[in-house]
Amino acid sequence: MTPVWWLWIPITLFASGAQTIRNATQRHIQDEIGTMGATFIRFAFAIPFAAAWFALIFTLTGKPQLTFSSGYFAWLSLGAISQIVGTALMLKAMQGENFTLVTAYVKTEILQVAVFGLVFLGEPLGIPTIFAVAIGTTAVLTLSFTHQDRHTVISKLISPGTMYGVASGAAFALSTVGFKGATIALSSNYLSAAALTVVLAQLLQTLFMSTHFAIYQKGLMTRILKNWKHSIFVGTSGACASIGWFTAMAIEPIAHVRTFALIEVLMSYVVSRRFFRERLTPIQFLAVISLTLSVAMVTMHSAVD
Repeated sequence: MTPVWWLWIPITLFASGAQTIRNATQRHIQDEIGTMGATFIRFAFAIPFAAAWFALIFTLTGKPQLTFSSGYFAWLSLGAISQIVGTALMLKAMQGENFTLVTAYVKTEILQVAVFGLVFLGEPLGIPTIFAVAIGTTAVLTLSFTHQDRHTVISKLISPGTMYGVASGAAFALSTVGFKGATIALSSNYLSAAALTVVLAQLLQTLFMSTHFAIYQKGLMTRILKNWKHSIFVGTSGACASIGWFTAMAIEPIAHVRTFALIEVLMSYVVSRRFFRERLTPIQFLAVISLTLSVAMVTMHSAVD
């Protein structure tokens, strides 16, 4: 346990809030610029903010020497491409499903990232963490079903929205592992490593998608620029979320960070109740309690690692 072990907790809360805002805005603008356009603005319009963050951290940490290992760019590429795929699949799922339901499906990433983290990074999982991950994921899935939905569980498990959502979770799990591996492979202060990885990942993602647009969707960039206000907002919130995730995962094992990030579902419900006057059913209320307990379990377990 390091003297600042707890820093990942407020950082993760900040990232979860920024991500909730970003996802909602992307869904809103998807009708105007399409799935690929809404995916692109998450990365391209975040670059200036991410670059400014790196410059600040680099200066404050005494301009540490950045040493790139041979595997850095392989990890970076895995993370960047997987994140593009995960974002596109998530937005595709939102076209035919409820926002909260898709969020729940994507959160199966928590189970998948624990497995990927163990396989690719050798991060061990204690029994309390495994138990907390199971409880938290079960609670999230319970939150996704309304009273009517519970009578059609079988049909929903094979719906396109479900398949896109779960596949999105798998892609995000791979991206998490890739970015974690890249941060570890970069010999530097962990904050500088995380900040630089954010910038390089977004540059790679923007280059990749811009090339795709130039070849296959030549008119899309014009539509994106016409919606520059929404694009900048998505970029700002996306940069804040990415900076938070990278920094938290540089401090704490990825399974802990992602499980605590289940708080994002609670944030989504607060937004829904505030703006859409939605309320929780008794079963959903119990799920909220279970989710909160799982978050507390991961937090307390990390304090004694």
